[in-house]
Amino acid sequence: MSKKGAAIVVWPVYIDSTKTRSEGRMVPKSLAIDTPTAEEIYEVCKELALNPVSEPAKKLPATWWERPGRVLIAKKGRKVEMLKAISRALQKKRAQRKH
Repeated sequence: MSKKGAAIVVWPVYIDSTKTRSEGRMVPKSLAIDTPTAEEIYEVCKELALNPVSEPAKKLPATWWERPGRVLIAKKGRKVEMLKAISRALQKKRAQRKH
């Protein structure tokens, strides 16, 4: 994934239900997850065959004091659609864990 534009960056804030759109959430509240971690996103992306690369030490520039990490995934469509797919998969995974 060294070619520019061949990867999509996924920050946990993009699918975090505790964040507002202006704070960086990119999916609808109905699809958002309560405080997702980069590790959870990485695992789901592996299951979805998105060739993820975990970068746990990375910091989102807007919140430089936090270290949420990020995941790079192969670009296989529009970014928002891919984030929605990741959110749905995370929702299913968390629902299975509760049962």
